[in-house]
Amino acid sequence: MGITRILTAAQMRKADEITIASGLSAFDLMDRAGRIVANSALKCVPDYSRIVVIAGPGNNGGDGFAAACHLRKYRIPVTVVSLVPVDSLSGELKKHANLAVKAGVKVREATSLGAIGEVERWLSRSSIVIDAIFGTGLCRGLGGLMAEVVAKINACDRPVFSIDIASGICSDSGVILGVAVKADMTLPIAATKWGHWLAEGRDYTGRLLDVADIGISDDAIEASWRETCDCDDEQERCFCVNSASLINDEYLKAAWPPRPRLSHKGYFGHVWVFGGSVGFTGAPQLAGLGAYAAGAGLASIICPDEVWPIIASANLEVMTHPESSSAWQKADAIVAGPGWGLERGELLSRLLDTEKPLVVDADALNMVAANPALQSKLANRTALTVITPHPGEAARLLESDIGTVQDDRKQAVLDLVRRYRCWVVLKGSETLVASPDRDIYLNPFGSPQLAIAGSGDVLAGMIGAQLSRQKGDGATLGELISSTVALHAKAGAREGWYLPGELAKLVSEVRQNLERGDGKEK
Repeated sequence: MGITRILTAAQMRKADEITIASGLSAFDLMDRAGRIVANSALKCVPDYSRIVVIAGPGNNGGDGFAAACHLRKYRIPVTVVSLVPVDSLSGELKKHANLAVKAGVKVREATSLGAIGEVERWLSRSSIVIDAIFGTGLCRGLGGLMAEVVAKINACDRPVFSIDIASGICSDSGVILGVAVKADMTLPIAATKWGHWLAEGRDYTGRLLDVADIGISDDAIEASWRETCDCDDEQERCFCVNSASLINDEYLKAAWPPRPRLSHKGYFGHVWVFGGSVGFTGAPQLAGLGAYAAGAGLASIICPDEVWPIIASANLEVMTHPESSSAWQKADAIVAGPGWGLERGELLSRLLDTEKPLVVDADALNMVAANPALQSKLANRTALTVITPHPGEAARLLESDIGTVQDDRKQAVLDLVRRYRCWVVLKGSETLVASPDRDIYLNPFGSPQLAIAGSGDVLAGMIGAQLSRQKGDGATLGELISSTVALHAKAGAREGWYLPGELAKLVSEVRQNLERGDGKEK
């Protein structure tokens, strides 16, 4: 299964160091990056007219010089506008600048605001602009000359190709550092970066191209995760991961293999949803429909007695029982919380004591956040557990605020794992899934259409369905849970729906397409 890795700036530096220590020089890494940049840029240019590289002071600028040198091998006219004096360059960057000059690259300098006209002149003569100003090392806001150059690039009406990450985007958070290049396409080097996906970063990345393989091995990347993890288990605000990767279509294929011809409803599990209260009778029904949509063989609801007649009479598909029933003890998986209200703490405590796979959602999360005893039970639970907070619920669970959660979602999901020792699905744009072992999966699919009441209830039921089956064709638990998030997102990105009940139907359609095994999307 193809895996797209995600690295922080510190992890990328460590992977570089490990690779160089193994015998591949920094010069060669830069040369390989430049060659792939050149080949990728050629596929993006409207014609073979002049390519302009705007080069900054670091390794990203060196990649730009190396790319210019390789472009000259195709007899492409190339100009590099250096934003620092060429005479001040050193190391590998200097070597690649010299090679570019020898290859016939025009090198011009624009090192002050007074020289901004030089930047404008070459931008106007370009067919495509290669942004090689700053890469993953940028951690300060852009101002002065650099900010003005970024503004000129964004206004030049030419395709913009960013090397590794759009200059001005924080590679760890996706936040704009003052100003940022608005790229049309970005070529990630060795691995994707968090800044490609989080906050404003995704809007400034443009089309994210396939990762450039410059010789940094999977072993080096995996070592970079380990060797940048220098904190203990109890240390707060420590970004320590076992792995970080992008959810892809292969995960979904593994999670929903073709159904056996002789299968029956019991083969696909029985999900029980605990939820519903006065005014919120729809939520558990949506969770039940979500369970069916994701492939559960049976779905049932346990609800408070006062709303049982309403829910039971409103739904033909999901079996409904009052809380006085004990039938739920035969459940294959439990979903607790949709529309449940905040008065069911005792029953939630009993569910936490069971050995059933459990999805803790919505009001169940709010009860946990308000009750230290429930927090302790959740953190010490040994059975399979998944919590599914949106940013507001996550903030309450962490005794924090929504702004802090959203400012660093990747850290927030790890903080939740550290505190509650279970699987976490942190919902929102680019939903994050994290395991108790600190494996993070980022969901790149979805649409703002999912920002509607009830869509989370559908997702909770879907996750319950996967926990009740656990029969993916060789799929890991991480793939089963993360693929459910992706399936929900892919269905939500389809047009023609506005009600969460319609979303469940779309989920079923996408899932059935997968189970047919023919790879067709209808």
